[in-house]
Amino acid sequence: MNDIKDVLKFLYKDKIKNINVINFIENYPISYIEQIGESIIVKGKSDKKWIYISSKSIDELKIIKSKIDYDDKNFAAVEEWMMPILIKGHEIKWRLSTMKLVLKNEVNINETENIMDKLNINDAKFIYENSDYKDVISIDYIINRITKGVNSCIRHMDKPVGWAITQDDGAIGFLHVLPQYRNNGYAHDITIDLINKVRNKNKIPFVHIEKDNLESMKLATSLGFEKYKIVNWFERE
Repeated sequence: MNDIKDVLKFLYKDKIKNINVINFIENYPISYIEQIGESIIVKGKSDKKWIYISSKSIDELKIIKSKIDYDDKNFAAVEEWMMPILIKGHEIKWRLSTMKLVLKNEVNINETENIMDKLNINDAKFIYENSDYKDVISIDYIINRITKGVNSCIRHMDKPVGWAITQDDGAIGFLHVLPQYRNNGYAHDITIDLINKVRNKNKIPFVHIEKDNLESMKLATSLGFEKYKIVNWFERE
């Protein structure tokens, strides 16, 4: 097992490629971390025990696969070229593929027009009940992200009607506006507010969007996010 500080120093050499695993390492307990050549494998826990891999080499990835135990089932932010190697010989319980988009520092962002607020843990159940991803998240995870991450919301009558929270890897996520409050620019302002908060922490704003989520893709690109590459989350049987 390598020293975490040394691995982070290496990962920061390509910050955009490695921003997911960097943020995860900096915010959650890490049980295993190893550098193999120019590749990294990280095992840690947020809501689940996750495996993150940074690599550009097929040969090194095959070595990394030998470091994966039977109980290591959940993989995060895996690049497309890695998938055939990692899933070979395994059944896949679920898989989520998204486009990773990154907002560069030189892109200027306007101020919000709406009054912004913050979420609190009492909002977690409501957010879960209105989520499209109940099968892969939990109320406990949402509470964790509200307390440990960055969030933004717009409220009516003290109830959140639109919100977003950073995920365990620092990605801007959970963006949701209740149907009756859409077409008011809420998603736009919530995203802007989160971008500014993420930048205030000296982090790179980035998002993951499924290919059929055209509205979110349109919003992200209109704000200056640029497509980087497809990444996958999955669970092996």
